Amino acid sequence: MKNVKKTIALVAVIMGVSTVSLAQNGLSVRAGGNFPVGTFAQGKITDLALNSLKSELGGAATGFNVGVKYQLGLLENLGAFASADFFYNGLKSDIKEAMQVDGADVVVPAYMNIPVMVGANYTILDIIGTTLWAEAGIGVNFRNITSSTFAAAVGSLVSGSTESDYDLSTSFAWQVGVGVSVSSKVSLGLHYYGFGAADVRGEQTASGNLGGLIGGATKPVDFTLGKLNPSMVVIRLGYHF
Repeated sequence: MKNVKKTIALVAVIMGVSTVSLAQNGLSVRAGGNFPVGTFAQGKITDLALNSLKSELGGAATGFNVGVKYQLGLLENLGAFASADFFYNGLKSDIKEAMQVDGADVVVPAYMNIPVMVGANYTILDIIGTTLWAEAGIGVNFRNITSSTFAAAVGSLVSGSTESDYDLSTSFAWQVGVGVSVSSKVSLGLHYYGFGAADVRGEQTASGNLGGLIGGATKPVDFTLGKLNPSMVVIRLGYHF
């Protein structure tokens, strides 16, 4: 939960600064869907143990994204841009369903990626206000995995739970895309994003009791699960001020 608050604050700061500094200078807002590919999309229930995901296989489901972008013209067909976006992906429905054990209280993790990028775009074709363009960008990605919990009871006497809190990580990110803009106001883009590999780190706390006599929470234990390498195809609409 604490990392969710940090992520929300980070999104607010990045997008707030971007909006204030870039407004009225080629600013656009955009939103759309993102579709995980590669190892980020792969995974099944056996890849999850005690609510800690096997990091190489994300099991991520289709998600959404929102963001802001500033574009600056350099030459006749060449421009530069800076962007900040927020991507959200939960787990696939079959994984979530398989984790819902009868009588257990389960909170599954979700993925948040916040890439901040700079790059260049090129106008391929411009016909009567309709343009075909391509772009590429690089930057840094801030990745957060929301906390996960598994709590279960055996009869009325024995119960236990584990909670995993994941650390915020950073990695090199890149993207390429093509799209079309109409009347310099509305655009539709198709992009491929690679958010870079980074270790999945955090801490896990376990607690339990036996008839209310023996139990309590253990000290948090740090863990490192290896590298998660999110990548996805993105389709989104943009509105240009």
